[in-house]
Amino acid sequence: MFGFGFGKLLVLAIVVAAVWYGFKLVGRLDQQRKRKVAEAKKKPSDSIGEMEKCRVCGTYVAAGGAENCGRQGCPY
Repeated sequence: MFGFGFGKLLVLAIVVAAVWYGFKLVGRLDQQRKRKVAEAKKKPSDSIGEMEKCRVCGTYVAAGGAENCGRQGCPY
């Protein structure tokens, strides 16, 4: 009457399994992405550092990697 054969049931089972495992894979990828975002928020950024005021010109420069500004008497 409805034409449920073994082949149709097998194809249906394969489709259901593919959808099931697809959702599981997407869920795992989402968890990994969220974990990476959370870890990135916990880590301090390397680009932010201590600043110190120049004695000559009064501008703030990076404490470790300051370069000479070209003004006479620049300590960097």
